[in-house]
Amino acid sequence: MNEFYVERLANENGDHVVHRHGCPSLPAKSTLHYIGVRSSIEAPLQEAAFYWASQSAPCPECMTG
Repeated sequence: MNEFYVERLANENGDHVVHRHGCPSLPAKSTLHYIGVRSSIEAPLQEAAFYWASQSAPCPECMTG
């Protein structure tokens, strides 16, 4: 189980990037929305897209492999 956060502002591609707790590229806490503890990476990606009615993307540093 991991804790997940999503960036409140979309990046240049229009994605809201989802990070795991402890990610080395995690931005300032004030720019994040806490999603919560989830057992898979699919759940926080779907929730992030729901919150902002747009696409979300996994962080390439903490959510791959």
